[in-house]
Amino acid sequence: MVGVVDIGNTNIHCGLYDGEVLRKKNTFPVVPHRITDGMKLFFATKELNGAAIASVVPRLTDRWITYFKKNCNFSPLIVSSKIDSHLTFRYYNPETLGADRIANVVGGLARYKRNVVVVDFGTATTLDAVLKDGTYLGGIITPGVGISLDVLSEKTALLKRVRLKRPESIIGRSTEECIQSGIFYGTVVMIRGFIHKIKKDMRKKFLCVATGGWGKMISPHIEEIREFDPDLALFGILKIYQYNV
Repeated sequence: MVGVVDIGNTNIHCGLYDGEVLRKKNTFPVVPHRITDGMKLFFATKELNGAAIASVVPRLTDRWITYFKKNCNFSPLIVSSKIDSHLTFRYYNPETLGADRIANVVGGLARYKRNVVVVDFGTATTLDAVLKDGTYLGGIITPGVGISLDVLSEKTALLKRVRLKRPESIIGRSTEECIQSGIFYGTVVMIRGFIHKIKKDMRKKFLCVATGGWGKMISPHIEEIREFDPDLALFGILKIYQYNV
């Protein structure tokens, strides 16, 4: 069994792979005093042969490394542009590229074997484009859905935080519906525009795959997105582990 860990700004996603079969997965929030307990509960198995971590939160990475060294007697593989990911980077400074974005495109290539645009609806909304030969072209980063909701309520005196859902009409009939429409349909239109622009500028066909916490709600309303793959990053981390170990 191989353990994979995707450490994000909001949540930590864990998976246990038997070969390429995901046997177990869990997600828990980034709450420092609960992280150690989450590790112990999830990875309490004597069958663990190795592990890999993709992290965008450096202060938490060392805690996970220490856990695996102490409890499993091995050092986990740390995903970065410096190890073998079967990618060629057209990125000015690949070392600044987030490990989660690397995992997403590696997972997309391994799973679908086509030119891929991965749309990750996480804390930030990101798009990453990669060719089927492993050429990573680059991407786009915008504030995520949750961040947009938070900022709108924090920076305005009269607007309260609302629960995001798809409103019945694009024209809201209450302040709550207006905010929901702006965030929901604004994201839909933005992502559709980005995908269209990428395809036009690159002059290539891409399979568009969505992932991330908000992706299940939003991606069905973006016709350019053909797949929703919630475990894409975990699968990408596994593949990078296999390429290097």
